[in-house]
Amino acid sequence: MVDVVTTAKYITQRYERTFNTPLDEMKLHKLLYFVQRESLLLFDKPLFAKQFEAWRYGPVMPCLRTKALHVDYDVLEEFPELGEYAEAFDTVFRIYAPMKSWSLSNISHGETCWRKAKDKEKGGNPVEIRTDDIREDAESIRMRRIIFA
Repeated sequence: MVDVVTTAKYITQRYERTFNTPLDEMKLHKLLYFVQRESLLLFDKPLFAKQFEAWRYGPVMPCLRTKALHVDYDVLEEFPELGEYAEAFDTVFRIYAPMKSWSLSNISHGETCWRKAKDKEKGGNPVEIRTDDIREDAESIRMRRIIFA
């Protein structure tokens, strides 16, 4: 597994270099979620150990909330520890990165793992999203990809 901050830095750097625009915080959280789900789908293992929480607009990684991760364009970081997960990142960047943040939020609201956690919420306190629940959503995506391939 890889550190979630390292993963977030990689996503931020790749996004900002690819799209030549800053990555907003909402989109970062959603892309992190989708790459975690994609890792479970492709490799049957989580990319990172930290847990998401089910917030109003979808999965959020609390340890990254409001953390500045913008790219220094003069110095590109290398992320060799992410190499084995390249296919997961490539898939997420092909499918989800071009979408608007609000579209990604809407997609994440359709995920069973987010709805399960939101159903447990009491008093507005976010509930942790279980990795095993994300794994179930990954299996649903796998079946859809097989059917519609």
